[in-house]
Amino acid sequence: MDVIARMTRRDDAAARVCMMDEGEVHMDEAGANARIRIGIVDNDPYAVAVLSTMIARMDARFDVAWTCELGAVAISRCLSRTQRPDVLVTDMSMNDVPGTEVCRAIRVKRADVGVVGVTSYAVASFHDEAVRCGMQALVGKTDLAGMAAAIRRAARGLATNNDSEPQPLFLDAAEAHTLLEDASYDTGGGRGALSPKERDVLRLYADGLTTREIADRLGVGTPTVATFERRALAKLGARSRAHAISICVRRHVF
Repeated sequence: MDVIARMTRRDDAAARVCMMDEGEVHMDEAGANARIRIGIVDNDPYAVAVLSTMIARMDARFDVAWTCELGAVAISRCLSRTQRPDVLVTDMSMNDVPGTEVCRAIRVKRADVGVVGVTSYAVASFHDEAVRCGMQALVGKTDLAGMAAAIRRAARGLATNNDSEPQPLFLDAAEAHTLLEDASYDTGGGRGALSPKERDVLRLYADGLTTREIADRLGVGTPTVATFERRALAKLGARSRAHAISICVRRHVF
């Protein structure tokens, strides 16, 4: 409650600072004046009310479309054609479904909902899992300027990273969706059953393409290509890329 009390003590001037610091730099960008529909989920009803008020004041474009107190409800609304927001702001620690699993359930299915995690605890304690589940940013609940900037970027599907954050880096929504959607093919396949993207990466390496060329071909970043390759090698029990390609050739994978 101390965190929420600190949030409520921030007045309209704090919200205006967020707009001045971050909002003006985006005014010349395409779509900068478009409304941004935002959903908020937090199991504390008082925190929901405070977050909703503060976020609505951060930027004239921010439209809090709905709030809820259950992660399962947030998932359902984000997957709904009529209720889907541009950005979901989710608390990381909730009773029914943690914020990371809320994001994962959405990201496996969709790339068009940006997800920003918020927490009153140490951001670093959630960072790695937030990246793995496909979030675009993670900020403290009292970091209003950082929250506003992260929401603006997430609305365009973009990740927010800074030099002070530990590795790994947050991914853009489309790239995170590609990784998680592809990983969902793994269930039931058993050892050696490659997902479509893992198979594509090894095939393109076999065709002589470089990592950069494969990334361009698949529309992802080079770190994502490396992830596909690493997962493929682990599944195949291969010692190297060449060994993995050799196994695939013997098994007529491609």
